[in-house]
Amino acid sequence: MAQLVVNGGRKLKGVWRSSGNKNEALPLIAASLLFKKGLTLKNIPDIEDTRVMLDIARMLGMVIRQDKDALSFLPTKTLGNTLSQDLASKVRGSLLFIAPLLVINGEVKIPMTGGDQIGLRPIDTHLEMLKKFGAKISAGKIKLNKKDFYQVKPILIWLSEPSVTATENALMLAAARPFKTIIKNAACEPHVVGLGRAFEKAGVNIKGLGTNLIEITGVRVFKKVVHRISEDFMEVGSALVISAVSKGAVKVVIEDPDAYQLIFGTFEKFGKKVTRSGKYFRVIGAPRHNKGVQVINDNPWPNFPSDLMSVMIVLASQCSGQFLFHEKMFESRLYFTDQLKMLGVQLVPCDPHRVLIIGPCRLRGATLVSPDIRAGIALVIASLIAQGKSVINNSQQLDRGYEDIEAKLKAIGADVTRK
Repeated sequence: MAQLVVNGGRKLKGVWRSSGNKNEALPLIAASLLFKKGLTLKNIPDIEDTRVMLDIARMLGMVIRQDKDALSFLPTKTLGNTLSQDLASKVRGSLLFIAPLLVINGEVKIPMTGGDQIGLRPIDTHLEMLKKFGAKISAGKIKLNKKDFYQVKPILIWLSEPSVTATENALMLAAARPFKTIIKNAACEPHVVGLGRAFEKAGVNIKGLGTNLIEITGVRVFKKVVHRISEDFMEVGSALVISAVSKGAVKVVIEDPDAYQLIFGTFEKFGKKVTRSGKYFRVIGAPRHNKGVQVINDNPWPNFPSDLMSVMIVLASQCSGQFLFHEKMFESRLYFTDQLKMLGVQLVPCDPHRVLIIGPCRLRGATLVSPDIRAGIALVIASLIAQGKSVINNSQQLDRGYEDIEAKLKAIGADVTRK
């Protein structure tokens, strides 16, 4: 179990540049199986989750070559249809291999996936979607009826929830089918759009990408594609919180600011505003007009994302007022707040989905445990604010989602050491 030692209270200043979006990289690594003429991906973050996905791809028969800042993928003539259980259990993204393996082999075993323990994460939505494409599910296996899959008439998919991975699996199946597919209630996160953009370069016709209604007309053979993965918007959001607690001394480079307008607006609830100078963004103080309890809700994108709730809770602890966080999506997301209490955050757990933060709070160093990626970065930020030394156990969780996190923290003046 790794430890991150943080000596808090240091002055933070500098520039933060975010790495590539891991949630765009994971489906593209899986989708590479479909690119018979080759796929080259740039800006893949070098983190544990992408390493595991690359290992799975290699074990299935992919040839992967490194070329400077890019990875080139080329499938061999025969690809396996069984995922290594050891590898699949390490990352929930292993579910994304279901679609390409069904297209290629017509059969795949359902993997027992890993990922963050933030609540129940059933795959019912995936299974319902797969059946619409003609899949039969029994005894832990999925078989694709090619006659149903390649039917000429349109296939209509109406997802029971806007699941990101279910949307991505559906998008992969639809892209490989040279007829029309319509996906309703689709997820529209930036990483879903990134996957779609790569398919468009391959010759797939997609309408409505970035909305919850997508219409796809696929192709049997994809063109060779070179695709650059966009910045990780969860890392950008975390860095903006660091900018806020440093009173704007940390500047954040943002490539696509239009994607962050709702996140920018959420800072106003904390008496903050996002300012811009060219490509650099800072978060500074601003008058807050509503002095009552501020309510922060999460919802599927394009609303405020669940993955930023943890860092915003830390920000609330440094702001004057009362802030009620309502986490609607994952019943275990807020469990990490007991660690914040050890640092001195004043909070009232209302129920598994809600917590009230009363700020501002003076934080002091403590020994903590990181339960998941997003809680982990929140504990790091809180430890940077706290006076004294904090020790964050289980900090290897950060390596699953943040590339070279120690170097980035040290670059802005943080005193952090890995043990």
